[in-house]
Amino acid sequence: MLLILFAAGIVPMLLLSVANYFSGVRAVEQVLREDADSAAARIAHNVEELLRARESNLVGLARTGALAEYVRASVPPPAAPSPSASLTREGRPLPDGVRAEVKAFFGGYQNYYESVMCLDRDGRPLFRVTRERAADGGSGSASSAGEVVFQTTDFVMSSVRFDERVWGASTPVALRSGITPEPYGAAVRATVPVFGEGEAAAHGALVAEINLEELCSEVSRGYVSPDAPGAGAAARQVFVLDRTGRYVFHTSAALKHQFVTVQTPTLVPIAQRMTAGEGGLDFYETRNGERWLAAYRPAARGELSVAVTRDYGSAVAEVKGAGLFGIILSFVAALTVTVLLTLVARRAARRIERVAAGAAAIAKGDLDQRISIRSSDEIRGLAESFNLMTDRLREHIAREAETRQFESFTRLSAMLTHDLKNAITGLSMLVQNLDRHFNDERFRADAILSLREATDKLRRIVSRLTEPAKSLSGEYKRDIKPTDLIPIIKRVLATTAEPARPLYEIETTLPESLVATVEPERMTNVIENLVLNGMEAMGARGGRLTVEAGHDEEGRIFFSVVDTGVGMSDDFLRMRLFRAFSTTKARGIGLGLYTCREIVEAHGGRLDVESKLNVGTRFCVVLPSLPFTSSRGSRSGGHREQTRQTPAMTGERGA
Repeated sequence: MLLILFAAGIVPMLLLSVANYFSGVRAVEQVLREDADSAAARIAHNVEELLRARESNLVGLARTGALAEYVRASVPPPAAPSPSASLTREGRPLPDGVRAEVKAFFGGYQNYYESVMCLDRDGRPLFRVTRERAADGGSGSASSAGEVVFQTTDFVMSSVRFDERVWGASTPVALRSGITPEPYGAAVRATVPVFGEGEAAAHGALVAEINLEELCSEVSRGYVSPDAPGAGAAARQVFVLDRTGRYVFHTSAALKHQFVTVQTPTLVPIAQRMTAGEGGLDFYETRNGERWLAAYRPAARGELSVAVTRDYGSAVAEVKGAGLFGIILSFVAALTVTVLLTLVARRAARRIERVAAGAAAIAKGDLDQRISIRSSDEIRGLAESFNLMTDRLREHIAREAETRQFESFTRLSAMLTHDLKNAITGLSMLVQNLDRHFNDERFRADAILSLREATDKLRRIVSRLTEPAKSLSGEYKRDIKPTDLIPIIKRVLATTAEPARPLYEIETTLPESLVATVEPERMTNVIENLVLNGMEAMGARGGRLTVEAGHDEEGRIFFSVVDTGVGMSDDFLRMRLFRAFSTTKARGIGLGLYTCREIVEAHGGRLDVESKLNVGTRFCVVLPSLPFTSSRGSRSGGHREQTRQTPAMTGERGA
């Protein structure tokens, strides 16, 4: 039996641990996928939005009145320059208003603009504005204005590149060119026509070089730290490719402006899909053999592709370590529980056998029989009660020799022996079946319920033994007193429902205190029976058990137990639910709910039920808010039906 219990205790827990292990790995992968894909989508969107914003700023500059007037009034030189020579001419001096407008524009966005050039109608430069770091080399043709440098002469015509479509534009709109490599990195040009007031044709244009590296760096800030790419639960990096497979931006500065095929050949398959304008999620391995996840999306109208990568191996390694630890811990816990359960079961069986033997001897008339049990549980109390019973019976027989007293003694012994034998028979069958059916979840649940019922029955027998005369006469004094039901509900849930929480979802809505005038032990039996019924109704498929308590609209005290089990039909609710020996369970005698209703009615309350097939069942105990006193003997013969049926439930199944 030890080997069977050992295997039965370990296998379920190991299976659960292994399932949690793989579930954790899948969950981490899903989180990484969602995080990377979401970040890639946001960065790609923000790149396009930032490009549009910069183009919109350039359109705003082209609309300024001072610049439009300056361009319109510019007189082109009399002869076009040679394409291979420098354009040297005396340009119109820049008015202070134009300088102020251009300076304010360029100064606010100089992290994105490498240069802004103004052209006349013939495509010749009027002036050029660059960052301060690109100041003139001392020729004197460039003038400094704060953080920007203005150039008005000595232009190199080969550097003048713009979109020819600008001369056919009818409104100020930004025309974006393709991505071109520049000494400082990748850039995109935006060309905007300049119109005079009331004019339909452009008489000039603005051409801006937008630094894509600076723009991508700004967008990526907040998603990953370039100085600590491995920080966080898993390393995350961002890079941007152009159509040629060159890194426009990378969180690793060493890879900027390099080709993927040269620096990171393991990324070539993903890079090919990126340069083709595709989006998706793929795994790849680094040169160090680490496994990474890459999510990529097209950006900038397909000219760029943004990718966010996550260190998949490091993230999953942590979950795998925790999963393996859980498997080992489950194995140790299962082994310990199995051994302890076996020892406890064997010791309990031996003690029960001794009590049964002593009870059988007493039933046969051996009043000198003494039952000796060395334990601190209910069985010892039962043995002591038997010994006390025999002592009192001997005294009673010695004092009373009349036939009536002797017959009473015989009847009491037979009654107690019968009850005890029933309990012992059930426990013996349970021990005998442990080695065959322990793997069956329904059997284990039924076994725990049977052990609890047998223990309660033995405890009641012990209680009856203390007052044998009252037990024979049928007298019973209820110990009704103000009792807080909340600790009782929590204790019942902790001992019956909480151990099964991996299978069942437990929800409670309980006040801090709920005092009712009841008999604590009997009301504990009611709560326990309703909770166990709800769990058994849901069975091995699991479900949700909801327990609520409080005061209803009329101020009465109530507590309810709701399950999402199989439910009951209207015919069963109406005809059989509270009748003795009627049950829908495969195992059981059908006295639980019958007894529950009897106890609740003895306290002046009622037991309501509402149920729906394949949805669930709800049992609600309603008790009076004031102390209740009544005699059970006042009830008339026959069964009195007090079940209140409520309308069929809608939505989720109640229990």
